[in-house]
Amino acid sequence: MKQWKKIIRDCPYLVVLLITWLFMTAGGIALMIYRDYNSYRWETFWTNPFFTVIMEEEKSTVRNSYNVKSIGENINKIAHAIKSETESAMAAVMENSMDDEPEPAEEIIIGQTHFTTYTPVEIDSIYYSDAGKVALTTDYPYTTVGEDYFDDAVFFGDSRTLGISDYSGLNADFYCENGMTVFKLLDEKGVKSQETDDKVNLNQVLQEKKYGKIYIMLGMNELGYGNTEFFLNQYDSVLQQLRQWQPDAVIFLQANLHVSRQKDNPATEFNNININDKNAAIATLANGTDVFYLDINPLFTDNEGYLNDDLTFDGVHLYANGYIVWKNFLMEHGVVRGEN
Repeated sequence: MKQWKKIIRDCPYLVVLLITWLFMTAGGIALMIYRDYNSYRWETFWTNPFFTVIMEEEKSTVRNSYNVKSIGENINKIAHAIKSETESAMAAVMENSMDDEPEPAEEIIIGQTHFTTYTPVEIDSIYYSDAGKVALTTDYPYTTVGEDYFDDAVFFGDSRTLGISDYSGLNADFYCENGMTVFKLLDEKGVKSQETDDKVNLNQVLQEKKYGKIYIMLGMNELGYGNTEFFLNQYDSVLQQLRQWQPDAVIFLQANLHVSRQKDNPATEFNNININDKNAAIATLANGTDVFYLDINPLFTDNEGYLNDDLTFDGVHLYANGYIVWKNFLMEHGVVRGEN
């Protein structure tokens, strides 16, 4: 007995393990008797009295490993399904997005104002020089329009514009008179309205009424008033002011009509070289988007650039039927935004 006490005192852990082994073995035997009494082979107890319970735990562990594997496979399947659904949903969203995309903005066409060049002659004048080039009508895909296109148009000019007002039959506003210049157009003294025959201040008119088109033809009465650069600066100033008051209007800068051979006088400032110098300067202000240069001269001049004698009664102004031709030219050069 003393020996057992000594063993217990010296080896307490061994005793705990021994007692644990006895309880587990007894528990295993009890479990086998309870669960497997009829099928258990008792001869195996002597060779393996304990490991039945341990083997049950091992089987459970193997079974759990199978379960983990199955769960992993299921997770992969679920992930694959989710990925497929996600890709399908994204494809549907992309397709719908493409269907809902707004139409691309319409391409803005920019017209080009071209010049033909020639060898200039030497001019001894403080008012002008030979430009050495002729401005052509701004190259642009113009639209042929009806007379109603001019219902929201306004014309500014001198006596030739007055002829358009009198003989074209266009239902537009005309502010023009004999002797009008680019220096007087916006003057507070006013310009004559061809509708009321009264002088009106364009500074007020152009801030009260909106126009869709503006036609300008000025420069004839400025031939001997300052040089071409001075003229161009004033013309540009007027153009910028019109643009400020009428930001949505299309502006047409009309070339000044040439004069006949009898009226062309190189000894003075009243000649076609000077007119061409002014026209070439005006054409540089066209931008091809909302400001266009129109040259009517090819319809009325000969091969040398002189106004045809049979089209004019004084070498400067057209007969009445010439303004019908002028109107038709303007109708063939309409700019309709949203169609081009």
